[in-house]
Amino acid sequence: VFVISVVLAVTAFDAGSAIAAAHAEHNPEAGDAAYSTFLLRWHWVRWALLASAIAAGMLVLSSRGKTVALYIAGEAPEQAIGDRVIEDLRSGGNDMRFRRSWLSSTLLHWIVIVAVPFLLALRGCVSPYLVPYGRGEARVTHVMRVVKRARKPRKKYILRQNAAVYWDIPDLNESKVAQEVNEQTQLTHVADRNAVHGKMGAGGGKKGGWPDGVPGGKIRFIRLEYSGRDWDDGMDAASAADINFLNFLRKEVPFPVARKSESHAISLLAKYPKGRAPPFVYMTGSDSIRTSSHDKKVLREYLLDGGMLFADAGSQRWDYYFRGFLREVLADKRLIDIADDDQIFQMPYTFPNGAPPLWHHGGERALGMRHKGRWIVFYYPGDMNDAWKTGRWGLDRDIADKAYQMGVNVMYYAITRYLEHTRKYRK
Repeated sequence: VFVISVVLAVTAFDAGSAIAAAHAEHNPEAGDAAYSTFLLRWHWVRWALLASAIAAGMLVLSSRGKTVALYIAGEAPEQAIGDRVIEDLRSGGNDMRFRRSWLSSTLLHWIVIVAVPFLLALRGCVSPYLVPYGRGEARVTHVMRVVKRARKPRKKYILRQNAAVYWDIPDLNESKVAQEVNEQTQLTHVADRNAVHGKMGAGGGKKGGWPDGVPGGKIRFIRLEYSGRDWDDGMDAASAADINFLNFLRKEVPFPVARKSESHAISLLAKYPKGRAPPFVYMTGSDSIRTSSHDKKVLREYLLDGGMLFADAGSQRWDYYFRGFLREVLADKRLIDIADDDQIFQMPYTFPNGAPPLWHHGGERALGMRHKGRWIVFYYPGDMNDAWKTGRWGLDRDIADKAYQMGVNVMYYAITRYLEHTRKYRK
């Protein structure tokens, strides 16, 4: 068992490089989506096989002596080395003072050097963000113009008693220009929801997904933790704003969507592999924002390297602190209005007048910060997640749906732009 385990472990560690060489030789032009998925999974397999080899070795050392004694008649054979090691560790050995000192020193060093860092690392573990693989449409919602045409008024003729003929005196409302203005002001925009299903993504396909994604990937909703009250506002079991948003998204797309949201400290953004970080992270609250200078540096590097901060004000107080927080993170950027015709308002849902007005904690306009032609911050000061909460805080269903759709637009924009910006890392 021990020999087989060692052979499997060695083979597992060697397989990654062997397959990489074969992949590069036979598929020089192929995409790396399937191979990336293999490496991510194989990484855990090989360490599991190495652990099994160590366990098998310990089993052999601890049981060999007693097993041999069962098959030898007469006087018991000399104690095997494995049995002596186990017994000395258990009892302290012949020199009790020396053995206990050695055991205590070894145990203390193991705890300080191995155990404590390992336990701390568990709190800092992150899973690479794998965007669903596939091909979808860049614009998936068609906008139809619906004109409410009024009945054409009937002409009225007036009889002039002093004239021998009838004269038609036109009304100003009957002029051609007035009719055109009336039709233009009555235009409404209707989103074709049927066009959304099965197409969201990029690459020009019909099944949905992104060519730079990974088979088996899924959309995740990651929130940032910080020192401040209500950093997870609306994300409790009763309000379930995050769960409701994911459930709405699951109905609109064909690819996998996480069942639950995630949250972690800002500093952990630095632990994601290049090109496999979250395309966007969500931040909200209702009070002050307290973070370290290291956290601000990590967030800045994440944003400039392809990521996006999706922020949502839970109160006027939080709006004040968040604006100051942004000035410290991105001192060289300005928070500006996002134009109504910006791409982020066009797909997959169309918002002709920009973000839908909800509450007014910090204004009604969506704001943002740009870097190299893309939005790296999308800030909605009107508390969008209140509309996501169970019960919608009294909002009509149609208005709440617009809040969900705005969130989907931000997600779609962030993923598409992130994959374009970080393609160099995945290559």
